[in-house]
Amino acid sequence: MSPDLELIGRRSSHYTRVVRMLALELDLPLRLSPIMDLMSRDAAVFAGNPALKLPILRVDGESVFGTGNICRVLARRAGAEHRVFWPEQADTPLLLNAHELLAHAMAAQVEVVMHEIVAKRPPDVVSVKRREGLVASLAWLDRHLDAILAALPDDRLRWFDITLHCLLEHIPFRNPIDLDGYPALTAFSRDFAQRASAQATPYGFDA
Repeated sequence: MSPDLELIGRRSSHYTRVVRMLALELDLPLRLSPIMDLMSRDAAVFAGNPALKLPILRVDGESVFGTGNICRVLARRAGAEHRVFWPEQADTPLLLNAHELLAHAMAAQVEVVMHEIVAKRPPDVVSVKRREGLVASLAWLDRHLDAILAALPDDRLRWFDITLHCLLEHIPFRNPIDLDGYPALTAFSRDFAQRASAQATPYGFDA
């Protein structure tokens, strides 16, 4: 393990898992340090992130906040930034919308879990709309998935694939949405789960 690459996050977090999978795909050693109190309001628990969010990368004595930023830092460190197809490289309405709805679904999934599972709050007008938006985004991605995958370059590691897989496996882990009605998404995730990076990063709860 490289002592100067420390990821602060949780094994139960899909955002943390995206980073871990990308690091493995780039053959870049990464040490995971768990955040034990997710509800803490102490920025020090989140490696100085004032937003009180994870994940955070500690690299060469500095902290980098956020999954996307961390992944870009890791790719540059591995000399492999060109090997990844990033969201900002999408250049058609289909791919732009695919990355946008995936990002929305990732964020909505966190909000649903925090509201319904962690805080155990009853539904309200905001939470109902949030869940409906998550489900509708999944339905759109399912309908368009074949075209999306065909439009993405096949000679690079694709941010879309990793994040989609992390989201789809996080849903049954933390949020009881029945995915049987999304055959394209479930088939994709089943196939992607065979990758070594996916098998090495199963979801779990930190002790």
